[in-house]
Amino acid sequence: MHISKAIEQLGYKSHEAKVYLAALGLGECTVSDISQKIKMPRTSVQSIVDKLHSDGLMNFYIKKRYKYWHAENPEYFLTQLKEREAALRTVLPRMSAMRKDGGSKPVVKIFNNIDDIKLIHQDMLGTKHNILAVVPWNSWVELLGLDYLDDFVETRVNHFLKIKLLVPRTPSSVKLRERDVAELRHTRFLPRRIEIEDVLFIYSDKVALISLNKKNPTGILIDDPSTSRTMKVFFDEIWNQSV
Repeated sequence: MHISKAIEQLGYKSHEAKVYLAALGLGECTVSDISQKIKMPRTSVQSIVDKLHSDGLMNFYIKKRYKYWHAENPEYFLTQLKEREAALRTVLPRMSAMRKDGGSKPVVKIFNNIDDIKLIHQDMLGTKHNILAVVPWNSWVELLGLDYLDDFVETRVNHFLKIKLLVPRTPSSVKLRERDVAELRHTRFLPRRIEIEDVLFIYSDKVALISLNKKNPTGILIDDPSTSRTMKVFFDEIWNQSV
């Protein structure tokens, strides 16, 4: 994963990540130095630097009436995360108690474009459950792009989430299986008599079915324990027939 993208996932915008990384590389510097390095207007850089300073990511000292800035140690990001997690944990029990339980009523969500469909991946990471998947791999790569999928795999591995994956046997899926151990994955090839066009994910109590229609890709997410148990039965049956 690119460094700036990792910073963006912590809640920062791309130009904020760019300013921080420029300052990190320059060491002690002025706002003008940063502006010249990243070719961004000085006023814009100043605004971003002030924001990063308020977040504790940049600091300064004054010498001969000039401000010299420096980026704080990147370890500070981990400190931020730990502080946020600690704060959340203190209120989490009360938040859970406030949540209205839908009882046995399933929750169904519709995702109508590629960006929305990517939110299903984020939901998988959030539930912290291992994943079962049936994927027409070549079509999935064509829809989302290999770079994005590689980034998701890296993030999933960092979250220690395993996946059991059923795919058609193709040259690209054969190469995918060669990386199974490193990527916490167990891949099997579907019997040739079974042809699939859509993507299926099963995780936690959720089932996601994604149509790979090129003009209108659509995802349906069902949050229901009964539906999840039923789909796991079908998955296990096909898994046992695959190699």
